[in-house]
Amino acid sequence: MNSPLLANGDEILLLPEIASALRCSVKTVRRLIQDGKLKSAKNRGRVVVLKSALLSYVAAITATT
Repeated sequence: MNSPLLANGDEILLLPEIASALRCSVKTVRRLIQDGKLKSAKNRGRVVVLKSALLSYVAAITATT
């Protein structure tokens, strides 16, 4: 993933990047966001997710299995 770095070292990821990392569809990523399971924001009309939010989501789902 070659995304812009923020001042705090975090990265901004787009939905296709998230889908690729989770090996699911963009539609599924949108559903995770809508259900409140994955935090997101809008930047210039595009939905973006911070890498730290993705890692938190993955940690949460792997902790329960």
